Amino acid sequence: MEREMKIIKTSQEDPVPPNVRANIKEILESWKDTDDKMFIDTRAAQQVLKCIKENSCVTISASSGAGKTATLRHVALQMAENEYDVLPVTYPDEIKNEINIWTPVIDHLKTVLETNLTKTIVACRLQVYKDEKFECLSVFKSCVCNILSENMCLLKTEKDSIAKLYLKEKASDISQYHDLYDCFPLLCKLYHDNPNREVANFFQNPFSVYEAEIDKLLEKGYHTKYCALALCVVLNNNLKEEMLIEKVNEETRTIIENICAACKLDRGTSRTILLDELDSLTHTFIKKEGNVYKTIHGKIFDILAYYFAKKIKYCLIQNADSGVIKERFLLERNDDMEQFITVVPKKYHQIYMQRMCDDWSKGKWFCNHGVDADNCSDQSPVSTACAHGHIEVVKLLLDNGADFNHRDDQNQSCVMNASEHGHTEVVKLLLEKGADFNQCDYRRPSSLMKFCKHGHTDIVKMLLDRGADCHSCDKRGRTSIMKACANGHTKIVKMLLDNAADCHKCNKYRGVDFNKRDNLDYSPVMIACEAGHAEIIKILLDNGADYKYVSSWGQSPVMEACIRGHTEIIKMLLDKGEDLNTCNSDGESLVMVACKRGRTEIVKMLLGRGADCNRLDNKGQSPLMKASEYGHTEIINLLQDTGGAV
Repeated sequence: MEREMKIIKTSQEDPVPPNVRANIKEILESWKDTDDKMFIDTRAAQQVLKCIKENSCVTISASSGAGKTATLRHVALQMAENEYDVLPVTYPDEIKNEINIWTPVIDHLKTVLETNLTKTIVACRLQVYKDEKFECLSVFKSCVCNILSENMCLLKTEKDSIAKLYLKEKASDISQYHDLYDCFPLLCKLYHDNPNREVANFFQNPFSVYEAEIDKLLEKGYHTKYCALALCVVLNNNLKEEMLIEKVNEETRTIIENICAACKLDRGTSRTILLDELDSLTHTFIKKEGNVYKTIHGKIFDILAYYFAKKIKYCLIQNADSGVIKERFLLERNDDMEQFITVVPKKYHQIYMQRMCDDWSKGKWFCNHGVDADNCSDQSPVSTACAHGHIEVVKLLLDNGADFNHRDDQNQSCVMNASEHGHTEVVKLLLEKGADFNQCDYRRPSSLMKFCKHGHTDIVKMLLDRGADCHSCDKRGRTSIMKACANGHTKIVKMLLDNAADCHKCNKYRGVDFNKRDNLDYSPVMIACEAGHAEIIKILLDNGADYKYVSSWGQSPVMEACIRGHTEIIKMLLDKGEDLNTCNSDGESLVMVACKRGRTEIVKMLLGRGADCNRLDNKGQSPLMKASEYGHTEIINLLQDTGGAV
């Protein structure tokens, strides 16, 4: 009786509903009876177990097929044996139902995890983990186990054990192919599930093997099976059974009909026939989880999506789920492009852009790796297109009513996004539409400042011709001319001076007025001296810039040039009339600064001009003492030859 009462009490206190608890029990039993019996305990699994015991959150990262999920399940089962209550989360929606977006609750989540009573293990593809959008989920980066890293990747003995477990006597046939692919564990499992393939060929080029098998479906006239696989791709690996047995809306029916037509079937092909074919593909390509059909592994979906993107590209762009479009297609090839990404040919650019607009009008934003931009950065399609310089996409979006003054979560406008990456034609288009070019982001640099910083001369001229404010400052008090001076953009400095930019205007650190003599009150001349841009300094001096300006901490432009070793700039300033024996707030002369930093050529030049080689600093040290302290032998000889005294 007491035991029964305890069970009843526990069930009443359990926050997990009974039906969900029963489902979790089935899942864990399946992991134990199926997955874990075919698991080789690796050093990576042992490290993950160690980490989760010591930390509240562990993220397992690796590329697809490397064993992330199997490792996670193995470790979770071991934690269950230690009386942890394991709650599997299969779909992101299971989290999203409770937490709409991560960012507002991340601090609370950290607090929960820091109790060490709640532990979280996450499996994450390496390319997703490395994505910049993952940065906001810092709680998942506290302890990361990359199972492909040098200290966790599969050892040869571990690969041998996995091969023997899955391939039995055929394991020796593929020993030379162990290191061809990171997804070796997955390949072993796939071959074990379907051992009728030629083993060596499969492990040498598994992707070609699968493509050949799909081609055979067409060759043998199995168009309905072929179509069923294509439909799985179109629905982004989430084909619900109800779509094939219940009444569907007009949009869904049209999509199914279009896929049938693209796969050389009659548009009116029965949906129940497609359902039968999906069932016939289970254990080869497809599995069924609950009432949802999906591929047996994410890597297989990669192969299918890439295959059908080549075969029925037009149909996919027109009909596929928006997740397929934003995760699987790119307008242009780039260096870090993932393996199974399709580059859209030029002849399909227009329909691809139109598809983007259609999704945008439905509130669906495009963003890498399937993270919805409205849940991540508030970046609209037009902002994204501006940042990437896709002018035709920008035109199309603007023609469809996109807000060209839209700001993202960094307070960046469309003009700024284009400015950041130097997309001149996009900026021209936005300006012609009337975009506000004087807007600033949260750090307060305007579009003009960004272009001045990155040296985009044509756009700077365009903005100045339209009356852009060249006197505005960012949070550090830096003006457009300061940005150009710091980065050596001579033509832009000339343009700004021609537009009456004030070359005397000084830096205001965090909004502190220069008259309060902030200790970072750099002028454009000081900035150019620091960076060593002699031509810019000449232009500033010719325009009357104050070269004798001294900062609140006793630094002058010529002293800054001496510290940085810019000999020609020092000559220029001395020729202009700067004092040869000027000192900083520590009483150090130019000669002493050059001696201390080992600037032999500058010491020669200064001594040749008659600089005082015996002037003492505030501590009573001479240039010769300073050169001796730092071991600059050649400079010591120079000073002694000139009459330098200790």
